Amino acid sequence: MAWCGGSSLSGVSHFLDGGLLRQRLSTTTWHDTVVRSEVGSTNEELLIDPRPWRVLVADHQTTGRGRLERSWVAPAGTSIAMSASMPLPQDAGRWGWVPLLVGVAVRRALLQLTDLELGLKWPNDVLAREQPGREWRKIAGILCNATGGSHPVVVVGVGLNVHQTAAELPVDTATSLDLCGAHVSREDVVVAVLGALAEVEKGWDTATWDDRYRSACVTLGQEVRIQLSEGEVARGPAVDIDRMGRLVLQTPSGLVPHAVGDVVHVRREPTSTGGQAGRERSAGTMAPPARESQLDRAAFVDSLEARLMGYPRTMRRSDVGDAAQVSGDEASKFWRALGFANARDDDVVFSEADVQALSQVDKIVRDGLLDETTALGLARALGRTTDRMGMWSLQLVTDMVSGENIAEVDSQLAHVSAERVVDLAARLEPLLLYAFRRNLGVAISRLVADSEPETHIGVVRTVGFADLVSYTRLVRQLSERELGALVLRFEALAADVVSQHGGAVVKMVGDEVLFSHPNVEGAVNIAFDLLQAAELDDLMPQMRVGMAGGRVLARLGDIYGNTVNRASRLTTVAQPGTVLVDPGVAEQAQALPEVVATSVDPIELRGIGHMEPWVLTRQADAPEGRS
Repeated sequence: MAWCGGSSLSGVSHFLDGGLLRQRLSTTTWHDTVVRSEVGSTNEELLIDPRPWRVLVADHQTTGRGRLERSWVAPAGTSIAMSASMPLPQDAGRWGWVPLLVGVAVRRALLQLTDLELGLKWPNDVLAREQPGREWRKIAGILCNATGGSHPVVVVGVGLNVHQTAAELPVDTATSLDLCGAHVSREDVVVAVLGALAEVEKGWDTATWDDRYRSACVTLGQEVRIQLSEGEVARGPAVDIDRMGRLVLQTPSGLVPHAVGDVVHVRREPTSTGGQAGRERSAGTMAPPARESQLDRAAFVDSLEARLMGYPRTMRRSDVGDAAQVSGDEASKFWRALGFANARDDDVVFSEADVQALSQVDKIVRDGLLDETTALGLARALGRTTDRMGMWSLQLVTDMVSGENIAEVDSQLAHVSAERVVDLAARLEPLLLYAFRRNLGVAISRLVADSEPETHIGVVRTVGFADLVSYTRLVRQLSERELGALVLRFEALAADVVSQHGGAVVKMVGDEVLFSHPNVEGAVNIAFDLLQAAELDDLMPQMRVGMAGGRVLARLGDIYGNTVNRASRLTTVAQPGTVLVDPGVAEQAQALPEVVATSVDPIELRGIGHMEPWVLTRQADAPEGRS
């Protein structure tokens, strides 16, 4: 094991709750779980009877050890000392990856519980930063012992610092969850680590998880010094992990792999050049590999979907219909309504998650809550909304991981970004439900406010279009990265301003935002603040706004009608930095304090006809002219 201790259990205020752990693990792969107050070494104890899927967790170890018999000291009750037995990969060539992928599992578990920045050091350490930008410190160690026989098993030992203070750590290069500001229970950590281990074990024999290790490994991209077991020293940039889990160095004689068993120490080699090899690489960023990864992309995507949906793809279209007791035609209509392409009869692309979704929709219709047409309409609304949200979320995370808004995404960046989004999905799900319910409440309040006793088609709104001036020229001048950053900045600015004044962003199309407000005053404030925000932002071009008031037809999140058309046409003829409105909006705006409405020469608006528009300005900025 990676940690051991020499203190007694006296004075410890919190012991591991064995009953709680066994209860939480009883329905998992790890149903054979033993919790002890004290053992010599959890690995040695478990090796006595190394049947697969057994777990031994101890509050305290007295003779714990790590790789090469190294020991660590941890006061009783402050860390996790745990061993778990698992089947080894069937391909013996993959055995070198086992301690590395255990590191992936431990890191994944901690990311589920905390917001820490975590990295992996080849071959068996999990690292954390106590503060952003600070040096990496060891927070967990891994020791793997394999057994022989026709069905070999590996006993995986994990030692993880949880509650230690700085004074209780054996070396100043270590840290604990508490010192990093992540206060979690040891029971939660044990359950999360075991869950991640079971998930990673499913990919033992494939390269499914390999690139995830590479993306988190802080050793890659560094100039390192390796002390070998024979006393020799190897130096060079660490450029890759090969298919056998060996660390590959770039040397004058070429690429040289080093196996775990041959290595005593791996140390970062100080450099005076200040070049890339001498700079520490954060986990989650990519160092150029020595050669193209052999990752099976299809297997990678399948594994991500299984994590997202909770089930692997094991069903054909007919299997889903049979399980949900829904006809094939009905299942296909629902599938298409959500925006997914039809699957062929023999395609195994469905899972139990699809059965549950289809069954739920069918039950809503059978219970009479919705008719089939309305249910399919809601499915289309959800499909369109979540499709854009999924693409938007992935793009934002990709931009964050890469450090810039980029158009070209290479394989490593794609895998790291996808992994990060999947890790976030469970945390974002409650926010998604909250936002849906909150926005549904807003829609209900608008419906009630707009209801009238007399029969009218549509509701009264002040509608505005705001667009970026000279956008076509900017498209030709800016790079794709710069253009993407500009559009994202515009969308964020528009959403903030419109929401601040109680308006609604109806839609955004590239360089233009369509917004609406129940009254003229709110719409005017939105228009003025949009222009001012663009004026104060050095990176934004000028805007112009056109507004009109009247009845609109609100349908499925969009608005239609002559009022919308008038606002659109006014925007196209408005001067940069101005708000141009129709006479109806101008008449009401003149009654507002600090607003000046100035008429301009009559114009002919395409598809609308003759109109005398008005320019609105705040009083302090009002131009001279008739009003």
